[in-house]
Amino acid sequence: MRASLPVRKALCVAILAGCGLLLQGCSAVKLAYNQVSHLAYWQLNSYLDLSENQTERVRDELGDLHQWHRDTMLPRHAELLQKVQQQLPSVISPDQACRTYDAVRAQIDKVIVQAEPKLVWLAAQLTDAQIRNLQRKQAESNTAWKKEWLDVKPDKLRDQRFKQLMSRAEGFYGTLDEPQKVALHTFIAQSSFDPQRTYAERLRRQKDLVQVLQKIAQDRTNTEQARNLLRGYLARFNTSPDAAHQRYAQTLVEEGCDGFSQVHNAMTSAQRLKAVQSVKRYEQDFLVLAAR
Repeated sequence: MRASLPVRKALCVAILAGCGLLLQGCSAVKLAYNQVSHLAYWQLNSYLDLSENQTERVRDELGDLHQWHRDTMLPRHAELLQKVQQQLPSVISPDQACRTYDAVRAQIDKVIVQAEPKLVWLAAQLTDAQIRNLQRKQAESNTAWKKEWLDVKPDKLRDQRFKQLMSRAEGFYGTLDEPQKVALHTFIAQSSFDPQRTYAERLRRQKDLVQVLQKIAQDRTNTEQARNLLRGYLARFNTSPDAAHQRYAQTLVEEGCDGFSQVHNAMTSAQRLKAVQSVKRYEQDFLVLAAR
């Protein structure tokens, strides 16, 4: 959720709540999901300072998107979790982990496609003042990002990543023992994650977004142009025009799949069973939510 596009961030609230991310208790996921349209509106409004007229339509559009997601995507999330449950008791290869990652990304992309007309309308409604407000919020978020990821010594950064990833893993598998901690430490030590390179791409995306919105504002009635400009931005968001960053991003994905495989394969049978039970509860929650 550290993406530079506030609209995408708002939409991803729905995906994160829907997928659960296996980080929270099931009741928390249910509560978050049922409030997702309000959370998404809050995210958008914090970046764009929506007008009264914009607010009314945005709330309606988010409500429609949320209902579509409940009807269409939650059952698909549940199906994906069923497949994950079948894999968890056994050793998982990096390739298997990456296939699951790709399946999650594909589901997120379906939401973005569904939301496209809503994004085009909103982009064409933004005033110069709202775009400037977006730039101010970008600068504020960058300051916080730098403080957390850039303005720290390498050893502290590694400790910070370890604590974060261990917390997520324990929410999934239960308490980690020494073999799993060693696997997690090894993954972090070998990681190619470079905060400076990640930050540079973050700035590129933010500048790209502002330029796209400014171009759309020059001819707000040209819906086709707005659609093409926004599609172009989203394509560049997903695949950087910088070939070096493309290679870096792909390396991080591959390392993430390999790291997950190593950590999972270090788990005991009891820990893997705990993971299966966790995923099963999320699957059941998604099906209950979809039926409402």
